[in-house]
Amino acid sequence: MQNALTAAIQSMHNDQTRLDSIARNLANVSTPGYKREVVASKPFGDVLRAAGTAGPTPISMPEVSTSIDTRPGSIKLTSEALDLAIEGEGFFEVAMPDGPAYTRHGRFHLDARGRLVTEAGAAVMGRSGELQLTGTQPSIDRQGVVTDAGKTVGQLKAVTFPAGTSLVRLGDGLYRPSSAGVVPQESKDPVRQGYVENSNVASMTEMVRLVETMRHFESAQKVIQGYDEMLEKSLRKLGEF
Repeated sequence: MQNALTAAIQSMHNDQTRLDSIARNLANVSTPGYKREVVASKPFGDVLRAAGTAGPTPISMPEVSTSIDTRPGSIKLTSEALDLAIEGEGFFEVAMPDGPAYTRHGRFHLDARGRLVTEAGAAVMGRSGELQLTGTQPSIDRQGVVTDAGKTVGQLKAVTFPAGTSLVRLGDGLYRPSSAGVVPQESKDPVRQGYVENSNVASMTEMVRLVETMRHFESAQKVIQGYDEMLEKSLRKLGEF
């Protein structure tokens, strides 16, 4: 019975992780370039094999982990010259104090120095360094070549990651590979000027996940309540002797 109680508590902790993930997804359903968070657990067979065969196998719930769903979202027209979207799997590279980071949030602007930057002020990188503009109406072709006042000033640095690369969220729409050894590759995906990418969160899917998780949480809660009532009855019976 103690093992069953432990499993119920672990299950509730896992459900709380799922609820936190769903809440973040729903809060960012309208955030350009946002990538939904996915919660997954190990197959139960793997848990049994990890427990070994010596002695009785303890009852426990597989721990859950989170990952980033990098599938592209739809793109929408804004007609703003500094709004950019990538058709495909690519990411724009931006400069951060601790190294490069990557984003699909292409709602850019110019800072006081005329650099192309993200909403949070991080410099958007070209293949030869930062992109310096003289005005807010540059021309950017599908290869990411930036033309400002009739002069080519650079080419956007867009990259892709090897298949299976997991990303970590840094905030402000920025991501970075979870492993420092991952080497990004040059992206051949076309760039769309005057468009931004929508979040890849489907609100209806997240609402279904929310209801399922709440029901599962309530079921585990009832197991604990039942255990508590059984323990109370047992103690009362012992007190009668």
